[in-house]
Amino acid sequence: MSEIIRLSSENIDSEHICCAISDKKSVQGYSLKKEWLKSEFRNGYVFQRLDERAKVFIEYGDSEKAWAPIDAKNYLFIQCFWVAG
Repeated sequence: MSEIIRLSSENIDSEHICCAISDKKSVQGYSLKKEWLKSEFRNGYVFQRLDERAKVFIEYGDSEKAWAPIDAKNYLFIQCFWVAG
């Protein structure tokens, strides 16, 4: 079974985020996404990915601290769930 990597402020600079904005045309967007993730980790945000060539990852956090305006007390807010490859 493949390893699941949980990104954090300590390892995000050396880890790939598997994002759709990761192609060479979106270098600035990719960098901005990593900076945004660093700030959200302080709020308990989670980014986990499969340690494989395929794009398999999930981003989520507590709904009470979600960046989007939602009313869903005691639920998780799933920002992105992606399985490709």
